[in-house]
Formats: sequence, C-alpha cells, structure tokens
Amino acid sequence: MKALKSITLIVLFICICNCSPSKYALQKQAPIQLTQTYLQNWTTGVAIGSSGVNLYFSNLYPNHSSIKMDSVYFRKMKGKLIPLKGQYFSRLTKRLTNEEGNALTTKGFFPFQLENRECVISYIENGTTKYYKVSNIEEKEGVYYPEGPPIN
Repeated sequence: MKALKSITLIVLFICICNCSPSKYALQKQAPIQLTQTYLQNWTTGVAIGSSGVNLYFSNLYPNHSSIKMDSVYFRKMKGKLIPLKGQYFSRLTKRLTNEEGNALTTKGFFPFQLENRECVISYIENGTTKYYKVSNIEEKEGVYYPEGPPIN
C-alpha cells in the first residue's frame, strides 16, 4: 500500500510540473495591430551562397509605447524584426553561421509547433517577452541575388 501511495504522489508531482505554463506560451490576443504578412524565398548565386526567406509584416504597430517588437520564429529559423519603410522585416538565412548577426537556422531546440505558413512574433511588454502566432502567411514570387542578399 505504501508503494502505491508513493507511486501516486510521484505521478501527481510529474503532472503538476508538466502542466505549469510554458516559457513560450502563446498569447491569444496581442496588443499589436497587423494587416498583412507575406514571405519571399531568396537564393544567391555566389559559390558559398545561401538561401532563405524574407518575412514582411505590413502595418505592424504596437498599441502601447511600452511594447517593443523583438523577433520572429518561422520554419525552424529565428530572426530579429527590423523596422523598414513603414513595416517590419526579417531576413531568415538557412545556414548555421552568420557574421552579420542576422537570422540563423536553429539547430536542435525550436520552441513552437508551426505549420508551413505560420510564424510566431515575439515582443517585449513591460520587460516580459511574449509570443503571438500569425497564420495564413501569403507567399510571393521568390527573388535571386546574384552577388548575395543586400545588407537590408
């Protein structure tokens, strides 16, 4: 009987630990506005070339000044969100090293289960990083950079 009680307590403890909120929990509603998200695949022609995805977030605005846009997670890649001409942009590179500090393919751990046309935006609100999933990303015609992708 003691063994049964011990096993029950251990199982209960494991369940409680596994049910705690994840560090990467998605917000059901985010304090941001977003009208359109689209992607554009790109490739380079240089010998050590790479390929990747440009993600564009049109009219992405935080609703409060206390919110700072941070990063995007997409197809096992992570990259910084950069403001660019009235929208946010991220260049995700499909390689493991990157001198410029831009996005890299993540090796191993990726915190989200995403479909092919979904991404997660991370933002910082009052010092806490939060995550919001964006679905139905539109795919536009790809682009070819003979000399490598531009800096921005």
